[in-house]
Amino acid sequence: MNKVLVSFSCCFIVLALAGCGQQNRRTSNLPPSAAQKTEFPEVMVGVWEAEVSAISKWGIKFEPDGSILKIIHSLPGPVNLSKGWIYWEGPDPGTFAYFVMGPCEAKYNPANHQLSVKIVLDEFFMRFPQGDVEGRSEDHFDGPVSDDGKTWAASWRNYSSLKGGSPPDANLIEQNPEELVFTKVDVNDVDFTRKDVNDINKVSDINGVE
Repeated sequence: MNKVLVSFSCCFIVLALAGCGQQNRRTSNLPPSAAQKTEFPEVMVGVWEAEVSAISKWGIKFEPDGSILKIIHSLPGPVNLSKGWIYWEGPDPGTFAYFVMGPCEAKYNPANHQLSVKIVLDEFFMRFPQGDVEGRSEDHFDGPVSDDGKTWAASWRNYSSLKGGSPPDANLIEQNPEELVFTKVDVNDVDFTRKDVNDINKVSDINGVE
């Protein structure tokens, strides 16, 4: 299902281009607070990115309290979660897409440096000249943060479904994660105008801010 969604996403982006014990003895550069408390580690605060394909990536901005307010989603691209949803106009007459964000969360286990993240699209809708694509997406990322705090090796599982289609096979998804490596990006924010994200014609939100 994830390959189907990425395929549709790539199509829309192309169209647009045309017009968020032993383990305790491990040595680590993570701050002492991260090893002793359940607080979100300071070293993780900021923007982390992982390549999915030549035209698709994940980007997550972790706030100091571990909340996620902005992401680069591999399906729609840059998303400001504080706005709730985004709307894109396509290059062809009558083509457009919108993406409604659901709850996103990050949980950190200081005992084993394990970070778990959930990102939800409650609804997405893409109108192409050939027809409509509508559904829901939920992505889970689970894996350890490196001892030096520079990389996060995450197993990515995508639980997505298209409207009118079969529900995702949870067992199959659990057994076949995609492995990603996130690295911290030296920027202060998820940049919605960077050319290496998506050079699209127009990205607007509920307030019409471009």
